[in-house]
This record gives sequence, C-alpha cells and structure tokens, in this order.
Amino acid sequence: MPNKLSDEQLILKYSKGEVTFFEEIYARHKGPLFRYCLRNFKQRAIAEECFQEIWLKIIKNRERYQPKALFTTYLYRIAQNTIIDLYRKDKKRSQDCEFDEQLVNSQAPYQDDLQMEQQQNKLQVTELRTQIAELPFEQRNTLLLKLNSDLSLDDIARILDCGKETVKSRLRYATGKLKGLLE
Repeated sequence: MPNKLSDEQLILKYSKGEVTFFEEIYARHKGPLFRYCLRNFKQRAIAEECFQEIWLKIIKNRERYQPKALFTTYLYRIAQNTIIDLYRKDKKRSQDCEFDEQLVNSQAPYQDDLQMEQQQNKLQVTELRTQIAELPFEQRNTLLLKLNSDLSLDDIARILDCGKETVKSRLRYATGKLKGLLE
C-alpha cells in the first residue's frame, strides 16, 4: 500500500513506471511546497508557475533520482533552484513582490466580535507575511524552508548548498529583523 512507504521508496517505485506512487508523493508534498512557492513570490500566478515547473522537473528526472538524502531535501533543492531561475528570468520580480490582494482581502467586513478578532488575526498574519517579504532573499528563503517543511537544519544546509552554521545565522538574523520590524 503506497501510504506506508517512505518518500524515497515511493519515488523509486515511480521511477520504475508505477504512476500511483507519484500520486501519493504528490499528495504528501503539494500543500507545503505550494505555500513555499507562494511565500517566495507572493503572487499566485507566479507561484503556480514555479510549483508546476518543480513537479515537471521531478517527473522529467525521475529515473535519475538517487536516494542519497531525504526526498524532501531533493524536492526543496529543486524548488530552490527553480525559484532562483525564475528570479533571474525576471529580476524585477524579486523587488516587486506584492501579495495577491485577492488572497489577503477575500473576506467581507465582519459583524460580530468573534469575526472582528478573526479579521485582526488575519491582518497580523498579513503584516507578518509582508515583513517576511521585506527580508533579504537568503534570509527569507531560509526562514521559509524552516517554516514550511519538517526539514532539519542539515537538510536546509544541503538544499541551500551552505553550512549548518550559515543556516542558523540566517534564521537568527531573519527572526531578529522580524522582531524589530513588528515592534
């Protein structure tokens, strides 16, 4: 049964032509990976393009996959490279990352206290996302990898091709900046 297998086992079985195993691995990772893309680009259309490109690369290179590390490390390394490629493709995107207003303002004004509190929480989340978007790319990307996945610092270091101490440093600087900006 596919859901009892590890990600690495699933992708290896998929690479041998068993499509149902891809469906399982896709189902496991689609939510966190899409959120990672969306938080990097803030615009749904660009995030969707990135998300689809990542999965196309997984599909295209399925026979080359070697389980040297966790599949999530492999997946997010491809995601990292795809995001960088898209930024390079249009450098202006990295400076003009605005949230998709439909994502933020999709609810009508609220009437009662509970709904007002929920609206306030949404505004706080929006403010936090806006502040995360203001972080330098390396700090933002490192923070998003940590927040959006269950990856260890070692896995994040492999994805970003840097040392574990660099990952810790980027996370420390990012959280410090966020604290300062949100106060």
